Amino acid sequence: MTLILSLIAGIAAALIAGALSGLRIGKEALGAELAAYMGGLYGFLSGAVAVVVTTIILMLV
Repeated sequence: MTLILSLIAGIAAALIAGALSGLRIGKEALGAELAAYMGGLYGFLSGAVAVVVTTIILMLV
């Protein structure tokens, strides 16, 4: 149960952080909506890998 909750929380945090940073960085060049979508996508891609790897390492320790 803890594993599933940590994965969900970590991936949600990665999505939110990616969307916010994309919005902050690319709002003027791409528009707010597209920048948030792209930031959320890249946040999910990089954050999901980091969350899964970290969770596996913590389970092994």
